Amino acid sequence: MASILRVWTAMAEKQPLLTIAVTNGTLGGIGDLLAQTIECHNSKKRFTWNTQRTLRFVAWGALCAPIFHKWYQLLNRKFPLPAKQPKQSVINTGFMAAVTQRVAADQCIYAPMGIAGFYVAMNFMEGRDWESAKARLREYYWPTLAANYAVWPMVQVINFGFIPPIYRVPFSSIVSIFWNTFISWINAQSSSAVDVPVETAHTHVEPRHHDAIDAKV
Repeated sequence: MASILRVWTAMAEKQPLLTIAVTNGTLGGIGDLLAQTIECHNSKKRFTWNTQRTLRFVAWGALCAPIFHKWYQLLNRKFPLPAKQPKQSVINTGFMAAVTQRVAADQCIYAPMGIAGFYVAMNFMEGRDWESAKARLREYYWPTLAANYAVWPMVQVINFGFIPPIYRVPFSSIVSIFWNTFISWINAQSSSAVDVPVETAHTHVEPRHHDAIDAKV
C-alpha cells in the first residue's frame, strides 16, 4: 500500500491534473459498479453490467477532478491556514476559522452547482433533452442536496483541515466511492422515471412523470 501511495504521489507531482482525473474517473466508475451490484441484489435479478452507465460516471469523475483541484487551490488562497506555532495545539481559533470558511464556501457554492451539473450532464450523456433534465432536477435535486449536507461538511472539515493539499482530491474521491454509489442509484431511479426518447425535428415528448411533478411544484 505504501509503495502504491509513493508511485501515485510521484505521478501527481509530475502530472497533477492527469493523475487526479484518472484517479477520480476510476473511483467514480467503481462507485457506479457497486451501485449496480446492490440494485441487482435487491431486485433478486441476475447481474448484468451496464457498461455505458459506468462509463458515464468515469467521464463525469474525470471531468470534475481538475475542477476540484482548481477549486481547492482557490480555497487555499482565499482562506489560508495559519502557520503552526511551536508548542501550540493544532486546534486553535485561526485554524478553525479558516477551515470553517473553506467548508462553508465549498458547501454553499460548489455543492449546489456540482449536484445540478451532475444531473444535467448525466441527462445529456444519456441522450435526453432539456425537458427531461428539468424534470429530473425538480424531483431529485433537493433530496440529493439534503443528503449531501448530511455527509460532506464533516468530510470536508477533515479534508481541508488535516489532509495535505496533494491528497485532498484523492481523499474526497475515496469517500466519493460511497457517495457515487448513492447518487448512481438515485440517478438510475430518475432515468427510469424520465423515460424519454430522443427528440427529433418532428416530435416532442414530455417525460412520463412530468404532470405528476408539476402537480407537486
